[in-house]
Amino acid sequence: MYLFNYKRTLYIAGMVLCVACGNSKKQQQQAAMMAMMKPTVTTYTVQPSSYTVDEKFPATLVAHDIVQLRSDVTGYLERIRVADGSTVGKGQPLYDIDMSRYQAAYGQVAATQQQAEADLAQKQRDYERYKTLLERDAISKQTVDQAYTAVLTAKANVAAAKASVARAGTDVSHAIVKAPVAGKIGIVQIKVGDIVNAGQTVINTLVNEHPMYADMDVPQARLPEFTRMQKGQGDGQKFFIQFGDGTRYSEPGRIETLNNIVDPATGTMKVRLVFQNKDGMLKSGMSIVIVMEYATPATQLAIPNKAIVQNLSETSVWVLSKDNVASSKHIVPGPVSDTMLIVKEGLQAGDRIVVDGIQKVKPGDTVNVAGAGPAPAPGGGK
Repeated sequence: MYLFNYKRTLYIAGMVLCVACGNSKKQQQQAAMMAMMKPTVTTYTVQPSSYTVDEKFPATLVAHDIVQLRSDVTGYLERIRVADGSTVGKGQPLYDIDMSRYQAAYGQVAATQQQAEADLAQKQRDYERYKTLLERDAISKQTVDQAYTAVLTAKANVAAAKASVARAGTDVSHAIVKAPVAGKIGIVQIKVGDIVNAGQTVINTLVNEHPMYADMDVPQARLPEFTRMQKGQGDGQKFFIQFGDGTRYSEPGRIETLNNIVDPATGTMKVRLVFQNKDGMLKSGMSIVIVMEYATPATQLAIPNKAIVQNLSETSVWVLSKDNVASSKHIVPGPVSDTMLIVKEGLQAGDRIVVDGIQKVKPGDTVNVAGAGPAPAPGGGK
């Protein structure tokens, strides 16, 4: 009897042990499955550092002076005095318009002036003679008054003749088109013998390329910042021109002026910079990029570009708790420094954010951390 109970007890104990072992193994498998179901990510720990920032703004180059050369008189183009592309001085003769008709007109009005002056001299002599006769009661006062009126009329005729001579002289002088400013002329638009219509026909374009302006638009919210820069109270910002091939112009520029209005349609304000252009490499009308370069304070926070989650107009990142639980956190992004995004608001030093695997994460997920991203190099990884 006792032997039977003992065997039964051993049997039951063995069964219980088998069940327990099976449950333990199942739990381990379930735990392994749960671990496999957790998204695996890499992280980056936010730390303060100094970064070199290159902010870029589309811009257009505008010459100091741009003058379309037109003649003030009509006639055919008689002579081209300078070659295309020449650098010319202010007042230098450039093009001759046929002036024969204007010289003839000048001669005619000059002769009219001489006639008017001769008539005035005669009228003045008559008036003086009549005054003497009046003193002797040899002539009526009415005759003297009429002589005086004739003198005034003759003076008016002389003045009118002089004005006509001046106008004709202007036409003659304007038949020679001169440079109104110093600069560089372009390619002539007409040929010798072509008719030039006064005030209409563009003969050439004269551009004063030194210095050269660059106009760019900035958000109106940055008006105080750019105002400080203009006054020399910025944070060491430098401005460079970047061409389409990625190269930079050697000479840095400075802020010349801020426009006095904000475009209500775009909410932007025009900022004009000035660049020296002694080598003539910069051309008016060129589309370029203005690079504003500066270094941030050593307390600046930044994150890898690939860590951001963009949702419409909102930018966020996945932040991990000490237990690796993910939560979405809104940030205010700043400019980009190489592969790093400057963060203006939303994060603190020491925050761990998800860098790789952001597409796998949902709010409240517990994640597996595979590794931490590399720390940025001094100066923003440049």
